[in-house]
Amino acid sequence: MGGILCNYNGDVISSYASSLNYCKVIYAEMRGLAYGLELCFKLKVTNVVIEVDALSLIQLLNKNIMYYPEFIYILRKIKILMEGLNCTLVHIFREGNACADFLAKKGCLINGMEEFSSINLPQQLKGLVRLDKLGIPYIRSF
Repeated sequence: MGGILCNYNGDVISSYASSLNYCKVIYAEMRGLAYGLELCFKLKVTNVVIEVDALSLIQLLNKNIMYYPEFIYILRKIKILMEGLNCTLVHIFREGNACADFLAKKGCLINGMEEFSSINLPQQLKGLVRLDKLGIPYIRSF
């Protein structure tokens, strides 16, 4: 899992990547979101636009239908955290979410959790952040 917190100018506040045991993709998305929301509270960031590339997660959070009963506790945690913030949840395609995608892939390669500030960002992530700030889309090669 992975995620990034930026201010309104697109400057990095914090980012994170973590390995997870084998799990469903939707659970990894939930864990990444929950950790990001906890980080917002820790850093006292209260006005938040949450960009998620998993449309199924947005649908789960917007409807009170439980498709995954095994994830009831993490979904409840996410909803409670979101209630404590002034936040908007929006869908963004993976190509528009290159920074978070990079961090999630990094999480697959590490053991445990890593957090990065603007000072110690991985070089490739710095480049992706620059592209985001300039409004230039990142084109993935297949």
